[in-house]
Amino acid sequence: MNRRALFLPLAALVVLTGYLGLRLGQPPSETEIIARYAARYVAEAGPGAQVTDCAAAPHPQARMVVVCHHSDGASYRYVVGARGGLIRSGGPSA
Repeated sequence: MNRRALFLPLAALVVLTGYLGLRLGQPPSETEIIARYAARYVAEAGPGAQVTDCAAAPHPQARMVVVCHHSDGASYRYVVGARGGLIRSGGPSA
């Protein structure tokens, strides 16, 4: 059997592992983060909540804060860390 044929699956596995490592190592974009927490807000707030109720702003101790204002006056806050994880959640508050 040809030696190249023996190492071809190993080379493919190394390339695939490298690609996946690069993709998983990338932090999510701001758009992805806002969309994730806007969807969470819609699930938590219930009827009348829309994705367009949410906006994001920079936060001094974290990456950003996503703030969603419900039509009934309640406000939801999601403080998001550098890798897109939730640091602190607050809501609903009037």
